[in-house]
Amino acid sequence: MKRTPLMISAVMASSLAVMASATTAEAASRPAIAKSILNHRGISLATTHESGVRDKANAKQNIKDTAAGRKAKRSSYGTAPGGSVTLNKTMLNSMLKLNTAKRFTFKVTEVAGGSHSRGSKHYAGRAFDVGTINGKRVSTSGAGYNNAKKFMRACRSYGAVLVLGPGDSGHSTHVHCQW
Repeated sequence: MKRTPLMISAVMASSLAVMASATTAEAASRPAIAKSILNHRGISLATTHESGVRDKANAKQNIKDTAAGRKAKRSSYGTAPGGSVTLNKTMLNSMLKLNTAKRFTFKVTEVAGGSHSRGSKHYAGRAFDVGTINGKRVSTSGAGYNNAKKFMRACRSYGAVLVLGPGDSGHSTHVHCQW
């Protein structure tokens, strides 16, 4: 079959459309991504810390603040430094894609708030923790373990540079994804 200039133009236009749709999510603003996270029923955001402490630096408030164009607050207890931080856009995009593209439902327990190890990337706005995946609490056995391992692989596929979960010290009940 002989290719005509019109056929080549159609193929090029189609290729450009595919490339544009693939980068639409990456081009979205940080507040727009955060608003999408808030609006997805498959992503639940904790309103208290795993420690039981209540403050304005919980996961839901971190995403609400980002959606409003503000920095996310950090907690001021334990090893937490207080203050606020801009959440990493790639991390937010990945959080959204874990639900929309990979079809996980999950509960984010911490983003920039909470008390973590000194120097934790949570404090830099580059990590989040998940305690429930597809309706099962993260654990060291059964469905909670299997879901955690699948979720961890998916985080890595979106560029997470450190992913910890069951089998890693201090992470038997949650998955830590860091960019």
